[in-house]
Amino acid sequence: MSDSASSDAEPMALGGKLAGLSLPRQVLALALWPFLQNMMGVGVGFADMMIAGRMAEGESAEAIMDMMGAAMYLMWLLMILQGAMATGAMALVSRSTGAKDMKSANLALGQSLILGIGSGLFSGVMIWLVLPYMADFFGLSALATRHVTDYMRVAALLAPFSGVLFVASSCLRGYGDTMKPFLAMLIVNVVNVGLSLWLVYGLGWGVKGLAAGTVVGWAAGAAFILWFLRPKRRWSPEGQALDDGEPLVLHMRNLRYDMPMLRRVWRVSWPSMIEIIGMWSVHAVGIYFIGKMAAGTMGAHAMVVRLESMSFMPGFAIGMAASTLTGQYLGAGDPMMAKKAVRFCWLVAVVTMGGAGILISVFNTEFLSLFGNPGSSQHLIAAPVVRFVGMFQALNATMMVMKMSMRGAGDTRTVTVYSFASMGAIRVGLLWAAMTWLDIDLLGVWMVMMVDVLCQALIFVRLHYKGEWLKTEV
Repeated sequence: MSDSASSDAEPMALGGKLAGLSLPRQVLALALWPFLQNMMGVGVGFADMMIAGRMAEGESAEAIMDMMGAAMYLMWLLMILQGAMATGAMALVSRSTGAKDMKSANLALGQSLILGIGSGLFSGVMIWLVLPYMADFFGLSALATRHVTDYMRVAALLAPFSGVLFVASSCLRGYGDTMKPFLAMLIVNVVNVGLSLWLVYGLGWGVKGLAAGTVVGWAAGAAFILWFLRPKRRWSPEGQALDDGEPLVLHMRNLRYDMPMLRRVWRVSWPSMIEIIGMWSVHAVGIYFIGKMAAGTMGAHAMVVRLESMSFMPGFAIGMAASTLTGQYLGAGDPMMAKKAVRFCWLVAVVTMGGAGILISVFNTEFLSLFGNPGSSQHLIAAPVVRFVGMFQALNATMMVMKMSMRGAGDTRTVTVYSFASMGAIRVGLLWAAMTWLDIDLLGVWMVMMVDVLCQALIFVRLHYKGEWLKTEV
C-alpha cells in the first residue's frame, strides 16, 4: 500500500465540492460527514435495541431481543432495492460531476429518485406479503413471532422514504457534498429516538411504538433532503443573480421519465441489486441455522451485529470517499489518480476500522451492557463472539474499500460475480458442512463468516491491482 498511499498529492481539477483540494483533503472532506452520518445510522439501530432491551424482563425480554434480531434482517431486505438504485445514482452523478456535466448529473438525480421511490413502494408491499413466512423461517417462538409481526407491519411504511433518502444522499455524495446526508440522518435519529421513547414508555405502544418512531424519523429525513435539493438562486448585494455554475438540484422536469437515463442508472444498479439480494440470501442461510439453535441465540447474534457495525463506521465512510473519488477521477480522465485515491483510502480504513475492532473486542462486556442486563444468557453467548469478530475488522476494511471503489467506477458486475462465488462456497457450503458434521455454536458460525471475509479481501485486492475496473464505462 505504501508506494501509492502517499499523502502529498497535487491538487486536481475535479468538479463539485472537491475542486482544488489535495488527495488527503479530498478524502477528509468526503469521509468526515459520512462517518458522522454512519454514527447516526448505527445510532438508529442502537437506540431501538437499547429501548427494546429495557421493555420487559425474563422470557418476554428474550423474545423481544430475538424479535430485534429477525427485524434487523427484515429491515435489510426492505431496503435492498433502494440501496441498489442509490449505487447506480452515485456512479452516474460522480462521473458527470467529474466531467463538469451538471445537466446530466441533475437528470440522473431525478431519474434515480423515480427508481428509488418505486422500488421502495414495491419493497414495502413485498414485506407485508412475505412476513408470515419469514417469521417461521427464523425459527422464532410464538411470542417473538407476534412481536416481529407487529413491528414490521408498521416499519414497512418507511420503505418509500428510505428510497428518497438513500438515492438523494448518494447523489449528494457523488457530487462531493457529504454534510447534507449527515444532517438528514441526524434528523432521522433525533425524531426516531424522541418519538420512540414517548410512544413506547409514554403511550405504552410497545414494539409498534418503536416501529412508528422509526417510520416518522425516516419521513422527516427524506423531507429535509428534498427541501435542500430544491432549486435556489443566490443574489449579490447589488441584487444581481450569481452564476456559480449549476449545482446539484432537483428540477421538476427531471422527474419526468427519461428512458435513456433510466437505462443508464438501471444498468449500473441491477448488478448491485442482485449482489445485495444474494448477500441477504446468504446471510439468511446463516440466520436459518441460528434460528435452530437454543432460544435467545438470535438476540445474541443481533447484539454482535450491532457492535460490529460500530467498527464499520470509519471503514464505510472511507469506502464512500474511495467510491466518490474513483468516479470523479475517472470522469476527469485520470485513472492513475483514481488508483492512488483508492490505495490511500485503503490504508486509512485498515488503521481506523482495525483499531475500532480491537476496541470493541477488548471492551466487549461494557459495550454489551448497553443492551440490557449484562448477566443474561444472551449476553454470555454474545461476549466470546464479539471478542473474536473485533480482531478481523482490518480484513473487513480491505474488502469494503476495494468493493466500494469498484462500484464507484461502475464495475458492479465484477463485484457481484466474485462476491457471490465466495459467499456461496463459504457462507452456504462450508457453513452447511460445519453445521451438519461439527454441530457448531454461534461462535462457530461467525468463524465461518470471517473465512469468507478473508477470501473476499484477497480476491478484491488482486482485482484492484489487475486494473480492469478502471476501464468500465457507465
